[in-house]
Amino acid sequence: MAIGMGLLINSSFKEGFQRFINQEEILKVEALAEKLTAYYSKQYGWKRLVESPHIFASMLRQIGEIPPPRGHHPAPVSNPASNPGIGLPPDDVGQALPLDKPSSVFVPLGVRVNLVSLENEPLLGAPQNLQSLPNDLRLEKVAVNYEGRPVGWITVLQSQSLSNELAESFLRSQTRNIVFISLVTLVVSLVFASGLVGYLLKPLRALHRGAESVQRGDLDFHIHIRGNDEVTDVIQAFNHLVASLKQQEKMREQWLSDISHELRTPLAVLRSELEALVDGIRQPEPRYMESLHHQVLNLSKLVEELRVLSLADMAGNSAIVAEPLELNHLLKPCLDRYERRLKEKQIVLHRPKADCQPMMVTGEQKKIEQVVSNLLENSYRYTDVGGNVWVSLAQKGAEVVLTIEDSAPGVNNEALPKLFDRLYRVDQSRSREHGGSGLGLAICKSILEAHKGHIHAAPSERGGIKMVVTLPRQG
Repeated sequence: MAIGMGLLINSSFKEGFQRFINQEEILKVEALAEKLTAYYSKQYGWKRLVESPHIFASMLRQIGEIPPPRGHHPAPVSNPASNPGIGLPPDDVGQALPLDKPSSVFVPLGVRVNLVSLENEPLLGAPQNLQSLPNDLRLEKVAVNYEGRPVGWITVLQSQSLSNELAESFLRSQTRNIVFISLVTLVVSLVFASGLVGYLLKPLRALHRGAESVQRGDLDFHIHIRGNDEVTDVIQAFNHLVASLKQQEKMREQWLSDISHELRTPLAVLRSELEALVDGIRQPEPRYMESLHHQVLNLSKLVEELRVLSLADMAGNSAIVAEPLELNHLLKPCLDRYERRLKEKQIVLHRPKADCQPMMVTGEQKKIEQVVSNLLENSYRYTDVGGNVWVSLAQKGAEVVLTIEDSAPGVNNEALPKLFDRLYRVDQSRSREHGGSGLGLAICKSILEAHKGHIHAAPSERGGIKMVVTLPRQG
């Protein structure tokens, strides 16, 4: 960076500083052009000024420049900013230096200006300044106007790049300063960066230790850090992840405990019944065989529901074979089937209105039917004899809402959110009495989430529970 800055400054200084000098010279030449206007006449032109060159020299002094000596005509210069004092009067600069000896003195402006006619004929100044020029020199022209029209030109020979000993010395000094400042800046930056890197690496090291701790199974690890940057956001996401893993681990342990408990109950009943038969306490009568068969069926049903729930968790959306479904048509066979069952308990089923508009959704028919069957089964099991079950369909914006509610008994508001937890029962003994495993609503929730829908429970105004199923409407 320091080398690059040095090269760029070297180049830009030579051109930029010379451009500044050239602009200042042009301003002086413009002032000279205004003064020369007074010595032009329509009849004689520039004759008076040409015959009296001391006037031109006097005007150069007025703008702060040294005029060339009388009768001196210097040879054209390759770089007017780097050659010796060409044309300098001895009383101003002393003895002129040889042409081949370098000098740090700028060639005066008076040596490099010429007055020329409109036809570019030299009138005053060195004619050599108007001859062919090297590539690093250029000839600038400023018009001399008389009564609003040009009557001549003042030309000035200028360099495009500064390259004398004074400039080179200044550049070397500035380059050394830049290199020194750059090196000091680099050292200070490295010191500051090392401290900054340590500060930034501190949370990253803590994050690394946390990842290793979680890998070892320590889910109590928490990173304490303050800040408001991207690293802090990552650490907060890590803490949330660890908390989520810990919660899932607790749920898994609770899940295993609940499954063990659910399986142990029918197995204990089977074992006691079989031991009674083996010991001869009971005879293998049909009523005992029917009790054993009932326990086996309950056990088989529980295992099957666990399998279905596990498959739903593992497969997610990939297990859904989506197809267009019309909910009115889908509900009819389910409602026909459960209407007969509900009559066994003298429960009246209230169907959706016959003139209900088509309710189109996208999903898998068998799984949507399973959701409806599970909800109707819950209403059958837990609604008191002589109650009612209401089924309704409605369209709300981009969603289709299926509502199934029943009459008493209801559930406490605190228990409503837990109804969809796996193996959760409001009343353990009453649920087993009715054959419930506590998995039906959890299966409904998993299926609906796979369909990008959702389900929630609310207290019903009719005394029971209202299950609200929402599915995205097709189209």
